[in-house]
Amino acid sequence: MGDNRYKMSPLILLSQIALSIAAPANQCDLSKIAIAGGAYNLTDGANVGSKVVYTCPEGQYPHPFPSRECLLNGEWSNAKEKSQCRPVQCPRPFVFENGEVYPRKAKYLVGDVLNFECWEGFEMSGPEKRTCQANGKWSEIDAKCDDKEGDCPDPGIPLGATKVGTSYNIGIKVTYTCEKGLQMFGSKERVCMESKRWSGAEPSCRYWNTFDTPEEVEENFAPSLYEAIESLTLNRPDEWNRRIIGVTTEILMNIFIILDASANVGEDNFNIAKEASKLFIEKMSSFDFTPRYSIISYATEAKPIIELSDDDSTDAYKVIERIDAFQYLEHRDTRGTNTQAALTKVYEMLSLQNVRDPDTFQKTKNVIMLITHGKHNMGGDPTVEVKRIREILNIKEDSEREDYLDIYVFGLGHDISHDEINDIASKKDLEKHVFHMETVYSMKKAFENMLDSVEIPHMCGLANKPSINEKAEVQFPWIAKITITRLGSQETCKGSIIGRHFILTAAQCFHLDEGLHTISVEVGGREYKAKNLHRHNKYNPAGKQDKKVEKSFDYDLALIELQTRIEFSTKIRPICLPCTSGTSWALRKIKKSVTCSDHEKEILSSELVKAMFFAEESRNTLERKDVLIKRGNKRQACLDDTQKIDKFKDIPDIRDAVTDNFLCTGGMEPQMDPQTCNGDGGGPLIVQYKQRYIQVGVISWRTINSCTGPKRNKGPVPALSRDFHTDLFHMMDWLKEKVDELEFLE
Repeated sequence: MGDNRYKMSPLILLSQIALSIAAPANQCDLSKIAIAGGAYNLTDGANVGSKVVYTCPEGQYPHPFPSRECLLNGEWSNAKEKSQCRPVQCPRPFVFENGEVYPRKAKYLVGDVLNFECWEGFEMSGPEKRTCQANGKWSEIDAKCDDKEGDCPDPGIPLGATKVGTSYNIGIKVTYTCEKGLQMFGSKERVCMESKRWSGAEPSCRYWNTFDTPEEVEENFAPSLYEAIESLTLNRPDEWNRRIIGVTTEILMNIFIILDASANVGEDNFNIAKEASKLFIEKMSSFDFTPRYSIISYATEAKPIIELSDDDSTDAYKVIERIDAFQYLEHRDTRGTNTQAALTKVYEMLSLQNVRDPDTFQKTKNVIMLITHGKHNMGGDPTVEVKRIREILNIKEDSEREDYLDIYVFGLGHDISHDEINDIASKKDLEKHVFHMETVYSMKKAFENMLDSVEIPHMCGLANKPSINEKAEVQFPWIAKITITRLGSQETCKGSIIGRHFILTAAQCFHLDEGLHTISVEVGGREYKAKNLHRHNKYNPAGKQDKKVEKSFDYDLALIELQTRIEFSTKIRPICLPCTSGTSWALRKIKKSVTCSDHEKEILSSELVKAMFFAEESRNTLERKDVLIKRGNKRQACLDDTQKIDKFKDIPDIRDAVTDNFLCTGGMEPQMDPQTCNGDGGGPLIVQYKQRYIQVGVISWRTINSCTGPKRNKGPVPALSRDFHTDLFHMMDWLKEKVDELEFLE
């Protein structure tokens, strides 16, 4: 008999033939993936599951798709369409309200410039020219033409969008739609709130191939993040104890970092995201506050690397060690992208905090940073968990509780869902919380640049949280008290801390031959001696007597340079000065192209600007006084009232006394402003911007003195009473020359 070991029954033979027919091809044809004008990379050669990722020269993008995948049938996905590099386009304008935009073209390519002009009666905000950039975005911010008649400012229309709604009064809603082929980041619907600000975030329309540059992330992510951090640094107790949740009442911020570990991200990119996260945490450790961290990695399942309740969660370097120790391979199944599971972990940790210490929980701010390829494929809609997180934090639409949650989403690569990452991210006026990065390298570079550039200057203008019976100088730690001791008398003035060695005040506080030994400065309960006194070189009280101005206060500005360096703390802080990088951070305007004029337009944005000064009603007690700065047409009333007073009637041109170097407060319309008194001179005139305080003037002189010494008399002030303050926007050249420790704008 022959050997039957290799003989098969007809049934087995047929089954194996069928299996061989159904089996997938091992490879795809590499000759079919070329891209005209560009290059490509393969993740796994020509094998099934391999991806080909296209790259193009700067200013071009891969059309019609950024990548292809080798399918089970041995064909590349979207095989019928050939790949080619095409020029990047920027969105075209549809409507520019209350003005003109030109030139009008069907397409706008890299380097094209748009010009904007407003019709008569409308005021331009934003740039007059915008340039199409290589990443498919227009330079600068949206231009707007506003007639100032609405309760809220004109919200504008982003390029590539249309808007429904032309009334901007409280309660009115506007909605936006992007042109076909464009995706929206920001809010599709905005409401004019009682605060006279718009709800949500300013929208933008972009093509799928539009990416945020590292520089744009630095300019937008950093100010938003540090706004939340800075509000904590001065409001915590001096003694900062690290104790577990359930005992402490001092933990004020949770920071969650969520890392996508799915196959679409891959091990190499995951490790780069880990490095970026470590950079972020290390920099945070240099700030004067202690957050609690949670790090979560997710693919098919979510795996906490460290949880809020862990003892090490407040130790930045222990957190970094835990990140280092976590390996990508701990995710056995990376086929899934279960974003909802990761956010569920966040919700569970917050729930535990709430149970253990509900009072502290409601005072704790929360920052969530989601780093993802941006498209979930299992687990359900992640925005469901976002809603639950908002509910447990007691955040209702457009409430003040919005400040207690910031969700930043970094979408990586070409294959993201714009809608998904936009829906997850927070939406706040004047802030950006969602970013589309071309690679994880771009995100890491953004973090490096952002974190390296953030130092002490951006911490100016912070106030302490008010408490019962607390003195104003404790709540507002940038006020300086100046005493000049002369033979048989003492005179007092106020000033402001602008640097570690400099106090800003008024020149009139000092005699022309003032000895430095007569001057002492008190800040934070400590006394400092003067090393030098700098008066503005153009200050000359007798310089306008030929114009019948008995005493001129023009250029009434001085700097006291201290012998010893001020050590900043919760009790001693610098005020923000306009036209400095610190104020750019406060205003969230940190582009290199930002100018002093941009600061002025933002801070002194209307004819009536809310401001404040600090008055010494009784010895060693300061009180905040709210006033309105009169500008534009409203300022003319200041000149008119001054001219009516007897001692100014004979001045031929009142503008010789009230020059453009002065800001004006006082008067009866639209409110009765409190008056400055003796001892207030030299103090700061301040505008509040969100949680930051920016000095715009120095108290100089008043038309009528109705005070009794430092005390304001009871009852209304005289109707013609006006106060004038040296306008710091007009004094920048001199300040730049004298104060080298501040970084002034060009």
